[in-house]
Amino acid sequence: MMMLSRRALLAAPALLAIAAAPAEGLQAHAAAHGRFFGSAIGDAALNGEPRLRQRIRDECGIIVGESQFKWAALQPQPGVFDFAGAERVMAYAAAAGLAVRGHTLVWHEANPPWLLAALTPRSGERLLTGYIGTVAGHFRGRLAHWDVVNEPLHPEDGPAFGLRDTPWLRALGPRYLDLAFHACADADPGALRVINEFALDYAIDWQARRRAALLELLAALLARGVPVQAVGLQGHLDASQRALDQTVLSRFVADIAGLGLKVLVTELDVRDDGLPADFALRDAAVAAHARAWLEAVLPHPAVLGVLTWGLSDRRSWLNERFPRADGLPQRPLPLDPALNRTPLWAAIAGALDGGRGG
Repeated sequence: MMMLSRRALLAAPALLAIAAAPAEGLQAHAAAHGRFFGSAIGDAALNGEPRLRQRIRDECGIIVGESQFKWAALQPQPGVFDFAGAERVMAYAAAAGLAVRGHTLVWHEANPPWLLAALTPRSGERLLTGYIGTVAGHFRGRLAHWDVVNEPLHPEDGPAFGLRDTPWLRALGPRYLDLAFHACADADPGALRVINEFALDYAIDWQARRRAALLELLAALLARGVPVQAVGLQGHLDASQRALDQTVLSRFVADIAGLGLKVLVTELDVRDDGLPADFALRDAAVAAHARAWLEAVLPHPAVLGVLTWGLSDRRSWLNERFPRADGLPQRPLPLDPALNRTPLWAAIAGALDGGRGG
């Protein structure tokens, strides 16, 4: 079990070819070991904030849209597809020389109201495969990865393989995953097909159940020929969590790799709402926690790269979801609000510089 002392905290400082960023950027650290580094990008950065867009270009080799590729954005009405937001991501990426991930084809959130009203056991397969065929077909050959199914697990719900009780599961049963992965493979065979999941990080009982459920689900999918290729570890971490056991985490990544699958870190950020207000102490704790987590994950050759969920502390979903009691903003990302590098940047760079182990 990893325990971080105050002294240690204060001392803490791809399927597609992804071009290296300038020598000082995190992408260069990643590319030196055959990996990528990237970030999520939101509408605010796309529609304004030119300095942030330039910093993303400096640091990243790949980006992922925060919301522009979700069902509510792409098919707001029955039969009506709107690719404008997603194409803004693609245009920025093309101009900046960046690859793009697609996030996400199937999720229990970010769905238009019409879809949930129309989804039944009779209509489900047509709606699911038709949508994936259209969307993945639209981007065929242009994306590095697709998060085909996002967050399918919730063992507390009780169904087989720990699957979350979602509208898709109720309409189609577990085969909705099979349908989604086959449809994506048919429509865009070159994009890496990913199951993306959260809360797999700590040596606590409820997350241990989630790790076991994911491994059981993956084995079952592969046994019946479902073309899943990779697992996305979201990596939404908490710097106040004391149960980071590097041995447990490393073994879990090895178990995924042992199934013949690749691994990606897809949404890395670090909560600090359980820490004191002092910026220096918070920044050091966030950096040390992320470094320890990454040093358990990155030695595995199956791990293709790392993305953070945003690049700058200017804005983070954590401030809305987990606001600090003192009202101060969280500092969960590699750049501060002024777009300067934080200790977390150095921690990610150092972990990436560790390269690939055996």
